[in-house]
Amino acid sequence: MKKTNPLRAPLKSWDLFSVSLWQQAIFFEKQTEIEFLTKYKEKYGWVFDVDTVLNNNSYDALVLTNLNQEIQWVSNGFKKMTGYPVSYAKGKKPKFLQGEKTSQEVLKTIKENIKKGLSFEETIINYRKNKELYNCNITIYPLRNENNKICHLLALEREVYL
Repeated sequence: MKKTNPLRAPLKSWDLFSVSLWQQAIFFEKQTEIEFLTKYKEKYGWVFDVDTVLNNNSYDALVLTNLNQEIQWVSNGFKKMTGYPVSYAKGKKPKFLQGEKTSQEVLKTIKENIKKGLSFEETIINYRKNKELYNCNITIYPLRNENNKICHLLALEREVYL
């Protein structure tokens, strides 16, 4: 019986194609997030360049809160990062992600910067649904309306390894 060598070309092609599909999925997810936030921008009159901020920054999840820091919306990446369903987060404050090892000093700095209406970046220890801790780099943008009044906060979050 004659032994044949397996063909490898289709597998190599699939490897290259899968990378392309993965990149395309990320692009479409980002476009969906931009479209959603653009609708919010129009509804609340934000003077904020959603496209530029989302396209020029790296993030795993987006969290939109009102001024009381109650979550209005989170991106699908939020579930991937935290383990909490999107529906669970809505209406809650981000503090449900905090725990024993969350730095009170960092929380104080975050609160002060929000009060001052500044864009800022901090890294904080958060906890996933399964109680596993992770380092979360957060960049927060105050979203102002045409009257220069802050009405929402947008957090771009990504897991970092220190």
